[in-house]
Amino acid sequence: MRTSESKTIINQELFDVKLPDYQRIIERLVSKYNVVDGSYYEGLVNFKANLVVPKHKWYDYKQGYSELLVKHIIDEAKPLKEHYILDPFCGVGTTNLTSVNRGYKTIGFDVNPMAILTAKAKTHHYTPKEIALIKKYLESFTLPDSKVEIEGGRVIETSFTEDVLDILLKIRFFVDGINNDAVQDFFRLALISIIDKCSLKIKDGNGLKFKKNYKAVPDLVRLYLDKASEMLSDIRMSNEDKENKIILGSMITEEAFNKVKDMPIGLCVFSPPYANCFDYCEVYKLEFWIGGFVKSYDDFERFRSIALRSHVNSKFSHEFSNSNKDVDTIASLISSFNIWNKNIPDMIRGYFDDMESMIKNLSKILVNKAKCYIVVANSGYKGILVPTDLLLAEIAEKYGYKVCNIYHARKIRSSSQQMHILNTNYNNLMRESVIELQIIK
Repeated sequence: MRTSESKTIINQELFDVKLPDYQRIIERLVSKYNVVDGSYYEGLVNFKANLVVPKHKWYDYKQGYSELLVKHIIDEAKPLKEHYILDPFCGVGTTNLTSVNRGYKTIGFDVNPMAILTAKAKTHHYTPKEIALIKKYLESFTLPDSKVEIEGGRVIETSFTEDVLDILLKIRFFVDGINNDAVQDFFRLALISIIDKCSLKIKDGNGLKFKKNYKAVPDLVRLYLDKASEMLSDIRMSNEDKENKIILGSMITEEAFNKVKDMPIGLCVFSPPYANCFDYCEVYKLEFWIGGFVKSYDDFERFRSIALRSHVNSKFSHEFSNSNKDVDTIASLISSFNIWNKNIPDMIRGYFDDMESMIKNLSKILVNKAKCYIVVANSGYKGILVPTDLLLAEIAEKYGYKVCNIYHARKIRSSSQQMHILNTNYNNLMRESVIELQIIK
């Protein structure tokens, strides 16, 4: 081993014990599952294609996937219209909106209140009365004269110029005063959708950074009204009035699961947060504050505490319900390195513990022979690959799923911290995948 690599190991004894076990795990999983060419999915596992599609384009959600992916899966799986299509990590509702447009009943869960609002607004079947009310508010819109203030502290003060923040908060005051829930959601979504354009900061990786070439929006009110008007024109091509449930909560919990336990699920399509320490609360904190989804920093901690254990930015439970020796070996090996956060090994344990609970719950409500498609990405820490797709496939088999296919959708770039210390095809394993499962009862 090169000197530069050995310096990063802080527990040589643990490393020497766990590395051979880890290599055997990788070799066994690679030989067990035939990963097939999924290049067809390469352009479908990101949100970009949605930015020209009515309703889907209302909010640019970089962690989402394309409606074309959902259309393709529906065409392949052919679920019955009497069954529901479920997305337990629905984000901004791509699965739900696409399914409703295809005439299906849908269910979506998420713990992100901003995403839930977006999904609700996009999938709602607007009545003629609601459309008329939206038009009326657009035509009569004026900013309040008095100054509006919110909590938010330094992060808000440093993210906008004073005049921009003043206008955003006055728009928020207008939105809060709307007494029709669907119409209020519509206008609140229009507000959060313009934040990126008028902020001094830009989303970058797992946080925000100052824009290099900030250009002020000439007329922020006009930008907002134009956005709402564009959304209104999409409503006039409205989706079908199908049963659609968008629920704030995690299907990992018994409380949320009980809301859907008697609903027959004919197809499940989802992309969980990846095991890469990405913190949605941090990346979308401006939208959370300006949109009125949080009133204090404690609210952020509350949302983080109920999220899938995929990040290390808050306290999370270090208790695990589902033992997994392979996951524990991988986490232990990673802990032998001088990693940037000591909670990463338990985050990995917690991630697969939560995902196993999710897969187990889904097995109870999927109808016999129903398909479940999971979009995931593998990750790596200090050169130790976490083969998420292969581990989830094996977990699923414990609960009656058949692994139909694992599609290699696209190669993902390993970060600069990755080291090549393993005798394995590391580059081929650094990928984003689509796992195709079928429940057999």
